[in-house]
Amino acid sequence: MERQTGNDDAFVDGRRAVGRRLHLRAPAKVNLHLEVLRRRHDGYHEIETVLQAVGLYDTLEVTLDEQWLGREPEIAIEVTGPVRGVPADETNLCWRAARLFCREQRVSGRMRLALHKEIPAAAGLGGGSSDAAAVLVACDRLFATGLDAAALEAMGAQLGADVPFFIRGGTMLGRGIGTILTPLPTVRGCLFLILKPAINLSTSDVYGHLNLGLTVQSPKASIAVIKPILARFPQKTWPGFNRLEDVVLPGQPGLQRLVQELRESAVVAMLSGSGSAVYGVYPEGRDLATIAGGYAEAGLFVRVVGPHPGGVEITDD
Repeated sequence: MERQTGNDDAFVDGRRAVGRRLHLRAPAKVNLHLEVLRRRHDGYHEIETVLQAVGLYDTLEVTLDEQWLGREPEIAIEVTGPVRGVPADETNLCWRAARLFCREQRVSGRMRLALHKEIPAAAGLGGGSSDAAAVLVACDRLFATGLDAAALEAMGAQLGADVPFFIRGGTMLGRGIGTILTPLPTVRGCLFLILKPAINLSTSDVYGHLNLGLTVQSPKASIAVIKPILARFPQKTWPGFNRLEDVVLPGQPGLQRLVQELRESAVVAMLSGSGSAVYGVYPEGRDLATIAGGYAEAGLFVRVVGPHPGGVEITDD
């Protein structure tokens, strides 16, 4: 019987029992600013965006039952929660994240992913990307590979433009396709009222209909401009906007009406990402029960949350 030594325990016939489980929570995000600069030759768009993690979470349980040598990983995924239509197979971004990690780090084993979805899908809130980032973080811990944030972000960029952000989270300036990240002063002292009607929008379709030649280009968000303004966020003079509203809102009068309504009561309000979620920002301490209750009675997804200062979190070992 061949024995090979792992980090702590021996492999027997290329197998080592692990039986370790991690619980994680994966935050959503909103875009406090999103400018589209140009279309690239590869079909992606260059953007400048201010990303903000918020306290709306999916939760994951990632279990490594066995670690293997010289075999393909076995990855099972289960999806629960009120969000419907999320695949529980190899097309799920969590499954793809686990498979990518194993391939990149040359590790393998039998893994189980249990995803509980609270972040609406196809909403511009980054739920799938955050879930994928959580799986990368979990795999790094379970396989004891000791990767730093930069390595995990580089791996995440292979899965999607928003995935790297969720490794560190908080408040970030994103450039390139959104994967070149620069930390910004952390947003505090505010509440986000997030609304989503029963409309799903495809990010690729929204970008595909963006005609940059017809948009009025405005000043770019630079770190020098954003930093002092973030220290006082939210305020009515916030210069941020979402260029994708030019595409989405004219064809979605219901969403346009929601944004207009929020702007009557909120300090800042806009579409998040490519939608279909919209949000309003209010000072911390503002009682939003009446406003939120009205939208909930109308059948919308409604959450009132604060800013989240980090990215995905391991909640226990």
